[in-house]
Amino acid sequence: MLFNAGPRPLGVVDALFTATSAVCVTGLTVVETGKDLTMASQLVVLLLIQLGGLGVMTATTAFSLLIKERIGLRQRMFFAGGFGLESPAGVIRLLIRILSLTFAIEGICVLPLYWGFMRAGFTHRESLYNAVFHSVSAFCNAGFSLFSDNLEDFSMGILVPGTVMFLIVLGGLGFIVLSELRELLRKPLKLSVQSRLVLSTTAGLILLGTLLLSLSEWNHSFGEMSAGWKIWNGLFSSITPRTAGFDTVAPATFSSASLFVIMILMIVGASPGSTGGGFKTTTLAVLLVSTWNAIRGRQEVRLWNRRIPFKIILRSTTTIVLYLSTLALGLIMLLLLEPFPFRSLLFEAASALGTVGLSLGITSGLSNAGKIVLVLMMFWGRVGIVTFLYSLVKREARERVSYPDVEIPVG
Repeated sequence: MLFNAGPRPLGVVDALFTATSAVCVTGLTVVETGKDLTMASQLVVLLLIQLGGLGVMTATTAFSLLIKERIGLRQRMFFAGGFGLESPAGVIRLLIRILSLTFAIEGICVLPLYWGFMRAGFTHRESLYNAVFHSVSAFCNAGFSLFSDNLEDFSMGILVPGTVMFLIVLGGLGFIVLSELRELLRKPLKLSVQSRLVLSTTAGLILLGTLLLSLSEWNHSFGEMSAGWKIWNGLFSSITPRTAGFDTVAPATFSSASLFVIMILMIVGASPGSTGGGFKTTTLAVLLVSTWNAIRGRQEVRLWNRRIPFKIILRSTTTIVLYLSTLALGLIMLLLLEPFPFRSLLFEAASALGTVGLSLGITSGLSNAGKIVLVLMMFWGRVGIVTFLYSLVKREARERVSYPDVEIPVG
């Protein structure tokens, strides 16, 4: 697909890169979305972001439902697997909840964004269009912005960055957690272990990231701000690496310590069944819980008076190994192809694989071969790892032969 740009049409590689970045809700760009793309191309990007945020299986299942086509068991299984569910029971009800939650949240948050853009001096039409675009982009954790400097002009504002952060967090929690929270508003109920784990891990990562980024940039990138704005921008900088990609302060101005923190947050990413990428908050939580149990000498992994099955721990370990191996391979290829510094290429690779969209400003300067590497990393980070792990789950079978244990020293 070729996008029409303002002064010139995009080349095949740049068009492929832009389309992949949109449908994988990444946000890395080789052109300025609001300046170099026509209105029609921007709407195509917005549509791809929405489809990518919902997920391929969610979008195709919703389309089948829309045209009243029968949804088969295989499609139900793939849809359920994309959200970490073992059974396809109730997937249609879940699909309807996902669609209603998505459009309701995005629609409601258009209002504060519209008012924020109006206060910034945009016309009614511009404010409405900007509000719709950024609401969808933020909830889908895409990070696409219509402004050349992203949201840096709003670093000393409350309404636009606050709404964007709210959307990023909601989109990154996952539709299963959002459904439970919606039910919690209607009647008292006990949250599932998954929801409690997602909420506690998300809160911990946001608070820790805010603390570390605020401290490391206190007298650096945030130096000219008052204390309140430093913490506010530290909070934004902590939330946006959770696969969103917006920025109120350019990451290129950050210290090495801050970039390291951001890369860790990008690698962890959002939660299962969400609009975000990364190896997921629950994967990190399971590994931390299993490590804590091992330190305490327990033979089984326990969490909140529940036992975590060994297959979940094994799946978490597999996810992290696959993820880090892909990151290392992609980085090596970029180092062989591109002349940019190691730090910039590592940041770019982590951003692409985590479907984040933050950059140190080198994306448009990459060669076509380097852009193809990032395209593959974005696709693998958004679709490949989930599909691969789901295929492993479906191939699980009981072993008919029991093998003797072997002791292997580690550590």
